[in-house]
Amino acid sequence: MRKILVVEADSKTVSTFNKMLKGWGIAFEKEIVNKVDLTRYVDTEILSVFVFSKVSIKVIESLPNLKLIVTRSSGFDHIDIEAASKRGILVSNIPGYGSLPVAEHVFALLLAVLRKIVKADLMVRSSKWFSPLLQGSLINGKTFGIIGTGAIGERVARIAKAFGAEVIAYDVFKKTALEAEGVLRYVKLEEVLERSDIISIHVPLTRETYHMINRDSIARMKKHAVLINTSRGQVVDQEALVEALKTGKLSGAGLDVLEKEPPEPDDPILKLENVVLTPHIAWNTVEAEDYILQSTIDVIKAFANGNPLNIVNLKELEKQTLAPIISSN
Repeated sequence: MRKILVVEADSKTVSTFNKMLKGWGIAFEKEIVNKVDLTRYVDTEILSVFVFSKVSIKVIESLPNLKLIVTRSSGFDHIDIEAASKRGILVSNIPGYGSLPVAEHVFALLLAVLRKIVKADLMVRSSKWFSPLLQGSLINGKTFGIIGTGAIGERVARIAKAFGAEVIAYDVFKKTALEAEGVLRYVKLEEVLERSDIISIHVPLTRETYHMINRDSIARMKKHAVLINTSRGQVVDQEALVEALKTGKLSGAGLDVLEKEPPEPDDPILKLENVVLTPHIAWNTVEAEDYILQSTIDVIKAFANGNPLNIVNLKELEKQTLAPIISSN
């Protein structure tokens, strides 16, 4: 019997796991892993977390029998990959669920910024009606820049094209088929920054992408450009962004992610009227949640059968001189 610990577990997660993994020996905790008394779970072999749990070396060392960490997310920067790999622990993620909901959320944020939806809603609710301050602008005819053309970036490009925007993009790995279709044109990062009226970010958080958008890159952007970020908050230097929004260098921003989540009550970003904020919910649809739970269960079953899926730390594991970590039982 496998011993599984599932943290950040709501009622739907509990019922789904119990139904699909009946008899597997599962323990559930509502809290993030960092608030759980792990001395109660030292026999845990499989740990399932969501993005708010920080799977640090301390957490890993507290679970001496741990063999698999599966995060119910595509991102895995909340897991200490190096510490897990040194212990021979596999780390799996759930890719693919977010491409459509995140892409749609990009345009929810963008239209809210361009058409001043939040301000308009508040005016109507306060018994005010028309105001010239609510004049917005179109996506049609704009130059739409995309940084990162993975599954999400590609969907964003197609939607932007449908709105009638000229789409330019930067990615280290180009999808030449998108150029052939006329969906977008690949250019250097500098050109995306300098020519785009709208910039949407779709890169993972790595050492290379940390603060990719900073004072220097913002200085290259067109005056009154709009920035949309649904990737990771740390990709953007938030202090530099606030400064640009205050001075009018950028006309607005739509942010589903922040450098610190949740933000402190006195965070300057919260005081800006030209920013639309959502609490890291771009992925959060009924359809995506169902996919995540089913895929997590598939990953656990595959691991138990000796055929692990979606392993994100294979390269790190290859560097270790370890005995086989997948047994046949």
